[in-house]
Amino acid sequence: MAMTLQQIKEIFEANADVEKGKRDEKYMRGLFLHYGVRSAQRDKIFAPLFKDTKSPIDWDLVHSLWAEPMRECQYVAVWYLDCKREQLTKSDFPTLKNLIETKPWWDTIDPLSIGPVGDIVKRDSSVKDIMLKWSIDDNFWIRRIALQHQLYFKANTDTELLAKIIKNNFGEAERSNPSADGLNQQHNRAFFINKSIGWVLREYSKTNPNWVREFITQNKDHMSKLSLREGSKYI
Repeated sequence: MAMTLQQIKEIFEANADVEKGKRDEKYMRGLFLHYGVRSAQRDKIFAPLFKDTKSPIDWDLVHSLWAEPMRECQYVAVWYLDCKREQLTKSDFPTLKNLIETKPWWDTIDPLSIGPVGDIVKRDSSVKDIMLKWSIDDNFWIRRIALQHQLYFKANTDTELLAKIIKNNFGEAERSNPSADGLNQQHNRAFFINKSIGWVLREYSKTNPNWVREFITQNKDHMSKLSLREGSKYI
């Protein structure tokens, strides 16, 4: 059963929890407004939208959800795209990049990286070149997508690509420009990139600890303390 933007908004409004919404807004640093409808409840409410995997992607709905001020609308858009992931192709990357660059924060960036983006790369190896380009993008959220897109590839991880992308993102604290970004933004850039490096290494160490151990040994002088701590957790 298809849903319209108006129907989605009405459902959110009927299930809104003001107090939870305020707590969510505080947790997200006041960046976005929230209805206060938590993930388990959203999954149940919007099951019809998520189960419809065969009909063509309604990009008008996705863009309309993204334009809404309430953050849960972006969550619905991300999950909607994830359930349609098999329909997404290389040709959709410009549209996905635009979504990534609009209202970015970890709560939409991370599921887009390990869901729709990663799935396209898994099915189309030619997209690896795009990931390599994204790994040096001016927008650090685009680079975080590139870093994380293989997060759960396990034995299918392209280690050569992974190594190149990680190395392209060494020295994040040094490359950030406080005069352009502001001190808080500079901190965000360094944290989210260095955390991501550590995260992907930590996750891949569950599959190939020897590779991760060797990579860290060879590159530790270029890695932040955060990346080293996260990446070494299981080795």
